[in-house]
Amino acid sequence: MKRLLIYIGIILSLSNPVSAQESFSGDGNQAPLIWQASMGLNFGATSPVPPPNEIDKVFAWYPKTNPVFTLSAIHHFNGTKNHSIGFSFNIERKGFSATTAVKKLSVNLEGETAKFSGNQNTNFDARYVGVMPVFYMVSFLDHRICLYSGFYMNLLLSADFMIKLDGDGTLSTQGPEGKEVSVPLAEGTIVKNSFKDHVRPIEMGLTFGSDFFFTKRLGLSLKFSAGLTSATKDEFARISGQNLHNLYTSIGVCYRFY
Repeated sequence: MKRLLIYIGIILSLSNPVSAQESFSGDGNQAPLIWQASMGLNFGATSPVPPPNEIDKVFAWYPKTNPVFTLSAIHHFNGTKNHSIGFSFNIERKGFSATTAVKKLSVNLEGETAKFSGNQNTNFDARYVGVMPVFYMVSFLDHRICLYSGFYMNLLLSADFMIKLDGDGTLSTQGPEGKEVSVPLAEGTIVKNSFKDHVRPIEMGLTFGSDFFFTKRLGLSLKFSAGLTSATKDEFARISGQNLHNLYTSIGVCYRFY
């Protein structure tokens, strides 16, 4: 029995997390530079901010399987263990599908502007590679909780942007005398508009994130990214004259390398 208790004590001492007196490098000395990798999924939408009044109702929102991979290098300031700066590289997908009811929404049909009332399906899918040139990080509880923010820049790799108009709706156009004329679409008609060539090749914005570590290496990653620049080019027929912005939250796991 005594030998069994000794074995149990040894196992518990080996599995015990790093103490608060130790630095998170695990060797009693603070590592000046560490590498961190994270994998997760993006959830969100590419939308005008704020949503226009023309959107009457959202029937459904479908998140896509949007993987995101990030590799970061984090450097600690001399003389402090809780403040850091870093650089990150990421590959990610941003996309969603939504069905909405709209009223007199401006659309572009074969070069002519019209207003549509009815049901609309939006499908957006974009793949990016990007960097966060610098971010600032503050750590708490012996680096078990880390909060950071920074500026990001993404380069578009590929995109698919489709808007479908349901045949149960109506189109409002200008008649020969300048009066608005409403023309109902034939029942069952689906008008498709592809805007994949109108997705902006470079997107920039801000990221706010947090990491929660269960051990000194493994943790949970949560971050929110908001596009400051439009996700679409200027010539895109914007919804009610507003730009579309990428607004996505990612949830995943992260791992530190020493």
